Amino acid sequence: MEEMIAGHPEFLDRAVLTLDARLNFTKDAVPKLAMATAVRVIAKWGHPTADITHLVVSTNAGAHSLGTDEWLAALLGLRATVQRTILYMHGCSASCSALRLAKDIAENNHGVRVLVACTEVFLIVFAGPDKAHLDTLITHCHLATTPAPSLWAPTRELPLNTLSSTWCIIGWGARARVW
Repeated sequence: MEEMIAGHPEFLDRAVLTLDARLNFTKDAVPKLAMATAVRVIAKWGHPTADITHLVVSTNAGAHSLGTDEWLAALLGLRATVQRTILYMHGCSASCSALRLAKDIAENNHGVRVLVACTEVFLIVFAGPDKAHLDTLITHCHLATTPAPSLWAPTRELPLNTLSSTWCIIGWGARARVW
């Protein structure tokens, strides 16, 4: 975070128009962030990436072409036949939407393996503290409690109702779950 701010001090000044710069920064950072966590999740899962049949990606950062889903699939070396779904700019509830979608895919298709990557990057609304804008502090407090990258690798090896009881933390800001 400190390196990012040092490289882009204009991000702290709410008077400077920086949306394009922020989106360009996230274009490269989000797939790499998701990949770093996905690699750990897949290793913990213990199956080859070739077993993954579906990829669901959600992020609140940008809507680029090539999408985060395509970059992540390429970075992980997923098969070209993996069915990809991207949820862009869904706000705080994107992870829930991605999980609901993955659950529906897993329950309604025999033998599928769904990797869900939810990478929420606070950079889009990040600004320096300002007494005139106390809403910034509320936003910081609210979003600081949610993980940056979140990855789930659902499988049919465990029943779906065990989801909430067996979360494991994979480093700062990352959640992983295999079901």
